[in-house]
Amino acid sequence: MMNTRCGPSAVLISRLALLSTGGLALGLCASEPIAHWSFDAGSPAVAVETTGAHPGAVHRRADQALGVEGTSLALDGRGDYMSVPDSASLSFTDATFSVAVWANAYAVRRGQQMVVGKNVYSANQREWGLMVDDDNRFRFYLRCDGWQTLESRTEPTPGRWTHVAVTIDGGHGRLFVNGELEGEGELGATIADTDAPLTVGGINDGGRLRQMFYGAIDEVALFREALSAEEIRAMADRETTPHSVPPPPDLFRLCVEKTVPSTAQAEVLKGVKFRVVKPYDFAADGYRFLHGVALAWHNGVLYSSFGHNRGGENTDTEEARGRASHDGGKTWGDVFTIDAGEPGGGVSHGVFLTHRRTLWAFHGAYRGTMKDVHARAYTLDEETGRWIPKGTIIEGGFWPLQEPQKMEDGNWIIGGISVGDGNPAAVAISHGDNFMAWDLVVIPKAPGKMWGESSVLISGEHVVNIARYHGDSQTAALVAVSGDFGRTWTQSEPSNLPMVASKPYTGTLSTGQDYLICTTTADSGNRRSPLTIALTRPREQRFSKIFVIRHARFDDGPGESHPGAALSYPYAVEYDGKLYVGYSNSGGGVGRVGEGRELWNNNSAELAIIPISALAVD
Repeated sequence: MMNTRCGPSAVLISRLALLSTGGLALGLCASEPIAHWSFDAGSPAVAVETTGAHPGAVHRRADQALGVEGTSLALDGRGDYMSVPDSASLSFTDATFSVAVWANAYAVRRGQQMVVGKNVYSANQREWGLMVDDDNRFRFYLRCDGWQTLESRTEPTPGRWTHVAVTIDGGHGRLFVNGELEGEGELGATIADTDAPLTVGGINDGGRLRQMFYGAIDEVALFREALSAEEIRAMADRETTPHSVPPPPDLFRLCVEKTVPSTAQAEVLKGVKFRVVKPYDFAADGYRFLHGVALAWHNGVLYSSFGHNRGGENTDTEEARGRASHDGGKTWGDVFTIDAGEPGGGVSHGVFLTHRRTLWAFHGAYRGTMKDVHARAYTLDEETGRWIPKGTIIEGGFWPLQEPQKMEDGNWIIGGISVGDGNPAAVAISHGDNFMAWDLVVIPKAPGKMWGESSVLISGEHVVNIARYHGDSQTAALVAVSGDFGRTWTQSEPSNLPMVASKPYTGTLSTGQDYLICTTTADSGNRRSPLTIALTRPREQRFSKIFVIRHARFDDGPGESHPGAALSYPYAVEYDGKLYVGYSNSGGGVGRVGEGRELWNNNSAELAIIPISALAVD
């Protein structure tokens, strides 16, 4: 029950309409429910609680559909759910109660789908839950010395209503499907009394909505006693009307249709100047790995940083290093070290922020080989040129990958990844301008293998996160959406924009155009070239033009040129009418020295300088 992540955000909350208890909906049940939620108020935003004691709220954009009695709550499996605040009457510490519900799953074998439950896993508030489980069985979980379970024999049929009820009598549980007993056993004599809300259609796990139900739910009822088999059969004895199962949700439309060109068809940007920030030169400096170029303009100086390693990628000898240019990137000073790590621990690439005359750097760090990943902060002492370590600022596997962006609520947000447990996309949100205090928000993971390096686009309270798949998985940009300044998110889901499984970088130009830098041509697959920039029109939300910044083969130079060169891990900053884009160039592996992991991402650091005027979209 703890292994599946799912879910989005709660943004629409409404008052409760009150009705008298509907005897028809509960059949001939003699017991009185302590709570009974119907969905017949004429608005999908209202969940009718017939006793009047347990108001609830329907979140996001839930719709209505034909129900078992009147209308039901139709949930999209992404962000729709209902929540009810905790109260003393929803506590069943003596392990005696019953729950009954009508469920109509539109899709099966799509991970765990919570029908109704009372848990906040991340806060260690675990009580119980009734769900359609991974194996397409109804399963009831009760927390007592670990999770105890009852499971059904019946599998739900998409589009058809199923009545499911569970009775617990002093810890002895029975699970009924369509009035028939299908599971029975001892679950435990006590249930914890927590502050977790009761939720229908998913679990809000501290802002990460998980186990989201795709389908319709109706007539949810709770009882303080164990119902009899006769009462449950009477409740289940109903004529129901099947639903036509809707088609799978469309891919998230990140780009306008027919926008994506093939590599050969893509227009190459004009007027771009190229520079080499740090060439691969193992013979001279002994460094193999280089990756993750970051850039910042500060007091008229262009700073760069990157992860650098004499050994293999992401091993404990990794260092955060960089160079500075006083002539706009034409020439670069000596390589400086931001942090060389400590015995057994490495520090790698990161991001910059110039704020109130101070240049900050935030870098990913870890122990051993990518264990205990966390983010560290540094500030530049401009008089000495030394970087002052400020300590660990974000844990939980977070690796920052995008310059912090200020939001209208006064906080800053960083796009990144949470390394571990499926490697989902994540963001960190500051406490105002205090860059030593951040909240980590992990974004519910997409199905499939992710390496969720991500970047965000901001429009008021709305934030879009764009992330990547794992390198041997699918090739599409993954998208998650927040409507509350990044506090809660929809699940990452595939979009209609093809994108190589590599780190994307996003931002908004001074023209009001959003951009995405990665490889997004129609035929690239998982080839990390050409390096492209996708653009919207000013103040529009979908990308409508894709330009090539440069191809892998680039005979005019400067920079390495090879048909097999990987151009990846971009980073961008706008300054004085130009967009400065840093990126890694593998050079096709030519001249690289080493074996195994030592040969991973042996890159040069390069720079493209693009006139903002060249990025206009007709």
